[in-house]
Amino acid sequence: MNDAFLMNHEDNNDLEELSPLMEAIVPKLAACHIREYQPEDLEACIEVYRSNEPDFLAPEGLENFIEFLKLGTSYYLVIEHDGDVIGCGGLELVGDSDSSTLVYGMVHREYHRRGFGTTLLAAHIALLEVEDRPIDLWMRTSTASMPFYGRFGFAYHADRSGRARDHASLWLSIDGQDILDTRDALEERSIRIYLNEDEGDEEES
Repeated sequence: MNDAFLMNHEDNNDLEELSPLMEAIVPKLAACHIREYQPEDLEACIEVYRSNEPDFLAPEGLENFIEFLKLGTSYYLVIEHDGDVIGCGGLELVGDSDSSTLVYGMVHREYHRRGFGTTLLAAHIALLEVEDRPIDLWMRTSTASMPFYGRFGFAYHADRSGRARDHASLWLSIDGQDILDTRDALEERSIRIYLNEDEGDEEES
């Protein structure tokens, strides 16, 4: 587990123990470079998608994924490891509501079970706004991916719409302290999220 984060956590008298969410996240964080998607990442993201066919992602969904990338979203992030894009995923912020949605989150199959999926999830949580009330984080994923998200506390939401049974809607309630702790854990591992707007600020300075 991240000893530096735990030491800082223990020094705060208001925080006696890690939440179940942080217990699942902190030990799995993987060193990587996280930045916002750029149009030149398209082919690499397509390769990440295809590596997960057909067990985790449906081949017939690739065209929708490509169209989604071309349209853009609130925060679509890519993970780089040794200079290669090995994962990607988006976070849709819903105005002033108490909910956000994870979209098209995936890690190249060769890099499964190495902590990159956890790190991508942590990056999305870190981008959430800290509110006085919890934020509901929603997503729709394949049933094959449900065990991964279940370890973080995502709960199954019964879908009565008649949509495909090989997919499920999941949700997780996240409070402000978990958002702050996630940011601290990423910082302790020197994992920073580079957004396109940050690059603009650096160019102006």
